[in-house]
Amino acid sequence: MLLELSSYLNSYVKSKKGPCKVFPTPFDVKLDDHPLLIVQPDIMIVCDTFKLDGKRCNGAPDFIIEIVSPNNSSDDYIKKLYYYKKYGVREYWIVDPNRRTVSVSYFERDMISIPYTFSSTIKVNIYNDLYVDFKEIEQMLTS
Repeated sequence: MLLELSSYLNSYVKSKKGPCKVFPTPFDVKLDDHPLLIVQPDIMIVCDTFKLDGKRCNGAPDFIIEIVSPNNSSDDYIKKLYYYKKYGVREYWIVDPNRRTVSVSYFERDMISIPYTFSSTIKVNIYNDLYVDFKEIEQMLTS
């Protein structure tokens, strides 16, 4: 799912020919210096290229997707949700392949944990015309 989602997003972002870049894991994000807080999202989009130093993103990405694995779901739903909202991520998606759900938090509008299923087409709110069709993503996984 990581490869399919990052490819889907990367194709769109490249077509826009803007400053934004897609980074799949492993790529570090330093959210704070004191105390040192480094996370490694599964997929992120960074539009402020001044945050990039070649080794990591220094500051909040614009968009983050975390793909839930059974052994760390509380990290994604609680700890990372808190960190990403606090440090200025604009939009955060939690994709749960086992439950076939996507939880969308659009922090700029204080919309937190809006639930969707894999039968949904979901708007990426940081763009005016980007939608992710999870039926299409799921088909990519089975073909």
